[in-house]
Formats: sequence, C-alpha cells, structure tokens
Amino acid sequence: MMQSPVRWAAEVLASSEEILVPVRELWLNMLTQGIGSGLPQDVFVSMLEGDDRFEFLEEIDHGDGDEEERAAMEELGFYSGPRVKMRDRELTPDYVTRILRQSTQSMLDALEGAWNERPDGDLEAERELLEILTMAQRLKHEVDSALEEGEGGEAGG
Repeated sequence: MMQSPVRWAAEVLASSEEILVPVRELWLNMLTQGIGSGLPQDVFVSMLEGDDRFEFLEEIDHGDGDEEERAAMEELGFYSGPRVKMRDRELTPDYVTRILRQSTQSMLDALEGAWNERPDGDLEAERELLEILTMAQRLKHEVDSALEEGEGGEAGG
C-alpha cells in the first residue's frame, strides 16, 4: 500500500533531529523516496496546511526575488520558502542556538567556497567577496560570542 504524503511528512518531522524544516526540502525528499509521485509542491503544502498537526512559519527567500540566485542557494542546501514543524514539537532555546550556529557556519563555508572558486584577475569581484567574507566572519564571531555569553549566564545563575 502506498504511503500517504501527509502521514510520511508527519513521521519524518516527528522523528527528525530537525524540528523546523523547509517545505521544499521535505517535498524533494518525499519525491526521492517515491512517495506522492508527481505531486506538485503547492498541492503538498495545501495537504499539510489542512492538517492541524502541522505548523508553518515564515517564508525565507534566499534569492531576494532572483530565481538564479535562489537556485544557486538551493544547490548549497539553503532552501527558500516556508518552514514547517509538528505543532507539538517545541522550538527550544538549545535548538535555536544550534540552528544559529549551523546557519552562520554554513554561510561562512559557502563564502569560503566562493572565495576559492573566484575568477582570476577580477579585482573588483575579489575585493567585494573579501569584504563580504570579512563581514560574515565578524557576524559568526559575534553570534558565537553572544551565544556563549548566554550559555555562561544561564550556567552561572
């Protein structure tokens, strides 16, 4: 018997280490596993929205409206669109802290990869990329410092 896409999504989200998952990533994984074959993403979203067990959070656009940039970001594992979670799974401070750390590290890794693949001889592109990379390193340091202060404050008090 073929598994229902909604039942599959509930099982995945209930057992996943990730609490909050991009709908597009969930949909692509479902299709890869041969479930809901040919089911359009918008229909999948409607099915989940019709089930009270699921909760949707804001959409994220990693391409700022640019389809090519969105596709490039998706290749790096940054999925645009809404996020979904099981309503009964809480977004704990520890989870949010881990996601912040992972996100800043992933951003830095992607920028370092872009730096390593930069075109030869384009000094303007190199300067801009170096500037962005420096800002990203600063952001990661600030996020890590703030999170460590928060963890230290909780442990001490």
